[in-house]
Amino acid sequence: MRSPGCPTVSERSDALAADFARANGKALAFARSCTDEQWARTVAGEGWTVGVVLHHIAEGHAHGVRWLGEMASGRGVTDTAEDIDRDNAAHAARAGSVGQVETVALLQANGSRLEEMLRGLSDDELDRSAPFGPAGGRSFPTGELAAVPARHTLEHLSHAMDAVAGVH
Repeated sequence: MRSPGCPTVSERSDALAADFARANGKALAFARSCTDEQWARTVAGEGWTVGVVLHHIAEGHAHGVRWLGEMASGRGVTDTAEDIDRDNAAHAARAGSVGQVETVALLQANGSRLEEMLRGLSDDELDRSAPFGPAGGRSFPTGELAAVPARHTLEHLSHAMDAVAGVH
């Protein structure tokens, strides 16, 4: 990651961070707007409540920080798709009782960390390829993974918003 005070600014990392910040801002605004009844609605296609989906987004931000660090360093990510499925199931079980205030705080905290991580990636780090376990160990550039957090956020957010709007 770029050293503090380094004058080189990566337009790519700034754009990735800005895209993510916009997506997380939408998730935060939506999370804050939900009523208790909306928070408890089941999200079609996810099988989780709106609250669990939003908490999943927030926890995903923490995974993004870790994974981007591992990819940018060249070490790669050893988690597998099966590990992620298992973690998601465990998360859904424990996040069912997490409230709106805690979830909003986690979206803010983890979102800030991920935005900072994205903004700090150098062009060399974005271009660095490493194996990514969830993709069967396929090696690809960090920059490809760096675009995923915004998409992940918006995809799950869209499902949660549809549940609140009554769209199935």
